Amino acid sequence: MTLPYLTDDCIYYILQYLQNDHSTLFKCLLVNRFWCKSTIPLLYANPFANTTEKNYLITSTLILCFNKAEIIQLKNQLGLSQINNINFDNFDKEHKPLFEYPKYLKYLKNCNNFIINFVISKWFAKYIPNLPIFCVDNIFPIFLQSILRQSRNIEQLDISLNLFYEESFKNFNFQNFTSNLTKLNSLSLNFHSSGTDNTVNKEIEQEFLRNIANFCTNASKLIIELPEIRRPLYQHDTSNDLIITTTTLEKLCTIIQVQNKLKMFKIWDCHFLLNNILLSLEFQKHSLVHVEFIACDFSNVSLKRFNYLYNLEYLKFISCKGILLNQCESLNFSSFKLKELSFKHNYWNVDVASLMIKYLGASLQRLLVETPSSSLIKNISIYCPNLIFLEIIIDSHIDLSVIQLFKNLRTRILSISTLCDDTDKFFINLANNISINIDKIFINSYSRNSSRLLKYKKYKEFLENCHNRFEMINLKYIIELEFFKIVLNYIERSNNSLKVLGMMKCKKLNDEELKLLNLIKAKGVEIVNYSTIYHDLCKFAF
Repeated sequence: MTLPYLTDDCIYYILQYLQNDHSTLFKCLLVNRFWCKSTIPLLYANPFANTTEKNYLITSTLILCFNKAEIIQLKNQLGLSQINNINFDNFDKEHKPLFEYPKYLKYLKNCNNFIINFVISKWFAKYIPNLPIFCVDNIFPIFLQSILRQSRNIEQLDISLNLFYEESFKNFNFQNFTSNLTKLNSLSLNFHSSGTDNTVNKEIEQEFLRNIANFCTNASKLIIELPEIRRPLYQHDTSNDLIITTTTLEKLCTIIQVQNKLKMFKIWDCHFLLNNILLSLEFQKHSLVHVEFIACDFSNVSLKRFNYLYNLEYLKFISCKGILLNQCESLNFSSFKLKELSFKHNYWNVDVASLMIKYLGASLQRLLVETPSSSLIKNISIYCPNLIFLEIIIDSHIDLSVIQLFKNLRTRILSISTLCDDTDKFFINLANNISINIDKIFINSYSRNSSRLLKYKKYKEFLENCHNRFEMINLKYIIELEFFKIVLNYIERSNNSLKVLGMMKCKKLNDEELKLLNLIKAKGVEIVNYSTIYHDLCKFAF
C-alpha cells in the first residue's frame, strides 16, 4: 500500500495556516528536515509575540547568533566566561546555530520597550539571579544590535532612536543595516527622551535617518513620535535641551518624500516646521489615505496643504492646538472626500470642528466629536447627509439644550460616552429627542456618582421614553433581573424591531433571570458582548 504523499506546496499551506500557533509549530520542527526548514521562518517571524516563560529561551538562541565583537561586549558586561553552558572564551569553536535565526524576523515591534527587554531580563535572572539592573540595561542594546545586523526580512520596524546612543552602537554599520530593510512596509520612529539627552551623539541619529531615507522607500505606514515639549521643572532644568532639531525634522521630511506609496501617516508632538511636514505629504498625494496628528501645534500653519491630498479618506486630530477659524476657510476648496473625521481632546474653539464639518462633511461616513455645541450638531445635521456612524463624547459641562437638536441627525448609528453628572435630565432629554433615523445606539456612562442602581434608573428612563425603532441597543451595563423586564417591555412596544442587545458580561444568572433572558432570545434578539459588537460593527460599517 502506497502512503499518501503531500507536495511541498501543501506542506507550506499547512504551516502558513498554523503560523500563529507556536506550540504546534514547535512539534512540526520534529517531523523531518524539510518540515524543520519550512517551519523556522514562521517561528522566528515574530518570536516575541504571545510571551510566555517558554519564550525566554529565545535569549540563548540569540546569543548563539552573536558575532565575536558582540560576545566580547556581553562577556565584559557580565564579567563571566560562560552562562548556561555557553562558553564565551571558546565560542567560535563550541557553538554554531543550525540557522541564522534573526534573519527571519519580520516584525520588530516596540523594540525599545518592555516586551523584548522583559524576555531577555527574565532569562538572565534565571541564570544570574544577582545581576544588577543597570547591567541588564546595558546588555539589551547588544541584543538589539545583533538582531538589526542580521535581519533581512523585516516588514515592520518600531524603534526608539535613543537606543542608538548606547556605547554598543558607536561603531555600528548603519548602512549595512538599513540596506537590509528593502522589504519594510511599516516604520515607526520614536524620539522620546530616555533621560540621557546631554550625552547624545546627534551624528549617530543623523546617520541613521540619512540611511533610512536612502534605503527604506517602500513604507506604506509611517509613524513619527517626537519628544514631548514641557515646561522646565526648575530654573536650571536642561532635560529639554535636545528637543528635536531643525536638521532632524528636515531628514524626517526627506523620509516622507521618498516613500513610493505611503498610505498612512501619523505624527506626535510636532510643534514647529509642521508646514514643512504638510508640504512633504504632498509628495504622497497619489497614495496617502490616512493622516493623524497627535499633540501637534497648528499655529500659523496653512491648512491649504490638505487640499492637494486628493485621496485622503481618514483624518484625525487628537490633543492638538493652534487652529483658528480663519485657517479653516481654505478647506472650503478641498479636493478629497473624507470617509472618517475625528476630533478628540483638542485645545481650540469648538467652532473650529463645526467649520471643518461644514467644508468636509458631504462625504463623511464616520465622525467623532466631543462636548458638542449647538452649531456643531446643526452642521452635522445639515452638511453630513451620508453619515453612518456618529460618536459623541459628552462631559459634565454640556448644555442640555443641545440634546434637543439630536432629533435632526441623519446618521444610522450613534455612540455616546458621557461624563454628565446630571444624568437624569440628560437621559430623559436624549430619549425624547433622539432621531428616528438612528436604529443602532451605544451608550456608555462614566458618571462619577453613578451606582449600579442609578445606572439602572437612567437606562430604564431611556428605554421607556425613546422611539421604538431600534434594531440594536448596546449598553455598558451588567444586566440584571429588573432590567431584563424593561428590555422585554421595549421589545413588545417596538413590535420586535430589536434584533441585537449588547451588554457587559453577565454575572451568573439565577433561575428567574435565566427565564427572562430566554424569553428575550425567543423574541429573536441576539445577546452580544458590549465591546465585541462595537468593534465588529465598526469593521462592518466601514
